[in-house]
Amino acid sequence: MKHFLPDYRAYFRSLIYGLLLIIPVAQAAEHSPRTKCQAKLYRRTGDYLHCLMTVEAARAKGRKPLKNDRARDACAKAHKKAYDAALKLSAAGCPFAGGEPGAPPPLEQEVRQTVDKIRGIVSGEPPEPVDGQLTVYNNCNTKIKIMSPTSSAIDGTTLQSFGSTAYRTASGGDLAQNAANTFMFAPITSDDQCTSAQCGDWADIQTAGQRMGYMWMDNSSDDPPGNNNLVYAAYCQPTNAAAGQCTTTSTTPCCGSQMNFDRTFGTTFEITPNGGTANNQDFIDLSTNFGSGPKNPPTLCSAPGADPNNCVTANANIFFNVPISVAVSNSANCTFPQGGSGLSCTEVSCTDAYQYPEDDKQVACSAGTGYVVTLCPGTHQLPVLAQVGATRNTITVKNNLNSSSPCANGNTVSLFTSDGGQKVIQPGGGSVTIQGDYSAYPGLGLQVNNWYWTSVNLPVQKGPPQNPDNSGAQFVISEQCTLSPAPPVYGKGIETYEISSVTAQKTGTNECLITIGEKPPYTDAVTPSCCAPPLPGMGNVCSGPWGATNNQQPWPPQ
Repeated sequence: MKHFLPDYRAYFRSLIYGLLLIIPVAQAAEHSPRTKCQAKLYRRTGDYLHCLMTVEAARAKGRKPLKNDRARDACAKAHKKAYDAALKLSAAGCPFAGGEPGAPPPLEQEVRQTVDKIRGIVSGEPPEPVDGQLTVYNNCNTKIKIMSPTSSAIDGTTLQSFGSTAYRTASGGDLAQNAANTFMFAPITSDDQCTSAQCGDWADIQTAGQRMGYMWMDNSSDDPPGNNNLVYAAYCQPTNAAAGQCTTTSTTPCCGSQMNFDRTFGTTFEITPNGGTANNQDFIDLSTNFGSGPKNPPTLCSAPGADPNNCVTANANIFFNVPISVAVSNSANCTFPQGGSGLSCTEVSCTDAYQYPEDDKQVACSAGTGYVVTLCPGTHQLPVLAQVGATRNTITVKNNLNSSSPCANGNTVSLFTSDGGQKVIQPGGGSVTIQGDYSAYPGLGLQVNNWYWTSVNLPVQKGPPQNPDNSGAQFVISEQCTLSPAPPVYGKGIETYEISSVTAQKTGTNECLITIGEKPPYTDAVTPSCCAPPLPGMGNVCSGPWGATNNQQPWPPQ
C-alpha cells in the first residue's frame, strides 16, 4: 500500500538534515582528529540509513520477516563497528555511542525513528514492536496531543503525522514502575478547523444527566439520523462543549488554538510496567467507559446499592475520539482475556476496551515485552473536516457489478466515508447516497469484496500486509465530479480501479453519481476457488502460488 501524497523528497531531506544536526558541527578549519571523527560519522550514519532503507524495500517486496530481521541486525552491527572506529579518532569530539543503560545509542535511535517516519509516509504501516520499549505512533492525518493525568513527562507531548515517540519500560525511563501510566489522546485543530467542526452544535452532550455512548455515535435508528456526533467526539472537548464554551476566543474553548487539553477526555491507554507481586509482568489496557449499550452506561455511583469500585459519576466522559490499536512483540508472552493477539478500538463500542470500571480487559505480558500503540490504524482515520465554505456534494455510489460472483457475496462493494463509517452496496444496481466534501485526500474508499491476490508478490499470510485481500482504493472527487484515484490507505490489496471500472458524472447542482462496473476479465480473476487468507474462521485458506487466478488470467492486471 502506498499513500497518494505530495512529493515528499523535501520532507525526507529535512528529516535527514535534522538527524545529522545532532552531530556537533566542526568549528575548526583544520583536519583535526575531531573533525575527521565527525566526517566519518556523517558518512557512516548515511550508510546506516541506506542499509535500513534497503531492508524496508525488501520487506515491501515480500521478503520473509525472519530474513528481514537478520538483515536489520546486520545493519546495526555494521553501524556499531563503524561508530566505534570513528570514536577511536577522537572520542572527545564525537557523540558518545552509549547513552542510558538499556537504551539504544542516541544516533542509532534517531536513525530508527527516521526510518519509522519514512515507512509511515510510504506505506502507512506502524513501527515494529521493540522488546523493552513502548512506542506511540501517529498514523492520523493530523497532529495529536498526548495528555496524561499520571505523568508530567508524558503530558503535553505533540506527535506529528507519521511521527512517533518511545518510552523504555524498564526502570530509569519516563514510565513509573509498578504503577499505571495513563495516555490520553486528542487531535490538535486550528481555529478554521474548529469553525468547521461546529462543536457548539453537539446537542446530545448538552442534554442534562449522565453521558452515554450514543452521544459519541452517529445515530440512525430511534434518534434523529444524520447528526455529526462522530465529528464532535473526534475534535471537540466534551466538558466545554456540554457547557457551551465553544468560541475560539474563549479561555476554555471546545477546540482550536486555545483548546483546553485538561486530561479529562480522549481515547485512553494504560501501561503498568514491571508490576505484579514479583515485578515481572507488564499490564496494558484500553478504556472507553461505554457501558453495555448506547443508552446503557455504567452504573452511577449515586444509584442505590452501587458498587463503589464499579461505578461512575454522572459527568464522566466516554473515553473515545481517536481510533487506536496495540501490537506486542510476542503475543505468546501475553494473556488476552478477550482473545486475540493485540488490542483494537476503532469505534466507541469496541469490546477490546474496558466498558465499565471492573470489566475484565486487562492484558498481562511478561516484563520486557515491546508495545506499539498506533493512532488511526490502517484505514481508520479521523473524520475529515471540510474547509470553511467548502461545498458539500450529494454523492450516489451505484454498484453495477454482476449479481453473481465466484466468491459468495463477493461482488458487494464496501464504501468507506470520511466520518469513519462503512456501508455495503449490493451488486446488480444497488446504491447508497451520502453527503460531504470529499475533495481532499483520502476522499472516499471503495472496496470490492472478492478475494484477490495482492498487487505485489507476497506469501499467503494474515499480515500485515494481508494476502490475499479485497481490492481497495481511495477516490478524491471534485466539485465538478471529477475522480482522482489513489491506492488504498492500508495494505497491498489490488487497486479497485484495476479490477473494475469506476466512473463519475455530474447529475445536478452539487450532485454526483459514481458507478462501479465490470472490467472483464479481471473482476472475476479471484484467487483459485476464491480461497481466503489464513484468518480465524476461514475454512478455504489459500496455499498459493501467488498470481494463479480462478479464470487463469495473468496477475496482476496489465
